[in-house]
Amino acid sequence: MARYKSSIESAAAVAAATTFANLVAGASGNLKLRRLVIGVRAGAGVPTSQQLTVAIRRATARGTATTTVAPERMDPRSVAAVSPGVDTTWSTNPTLAATTIFQTSFNSQSGVDLPWESVEELIADQGNANGLALVNVGNALPASHLYTATFEFEE
Repeated sequence: MARYKSSIESAAAVAAATTFANLVAGASGNLKLRRLVIGVRAGAGVPTSQQLTVAIRRATARGTATTTVAPERMDPRSVAAVSPGVDTTWSTNPTLAATTIFQTSFNSQSGVDLPWESVEELIADQGNANGLALVNVGNALPASHLYTATFEFEE
């Protein structure tokens, strides 16, 4: 399986219970999330220290994306990705499953690096409606603060 990466930045001041990224599977192929790195960047200064919780939920409808970050091949000899990449803004939000399949909490002045390898797998089944969405379920981010995230996945 080939590996790909997409790095995104959210909008500033993400409200609680807001989706800020959706890693979308391809119309003709599924994907396996292998690593997710999440952090927070403030405007010109140090991020305000607060606890944040980010959940992963399955997307069951992609919504209407207005910004999508295309995946980059980790091996330049790999074939182009089937996945369109990571949606970060929408005119119509994606539809998400009601249940959270994973969540993590961290301090805004640090970050989190989550590997899924071997028997641990997070899979988005094939079809552009299917994805793995990141949702800010805890505190709202302060003004001028945004999430950064890098998705590493296999197809």
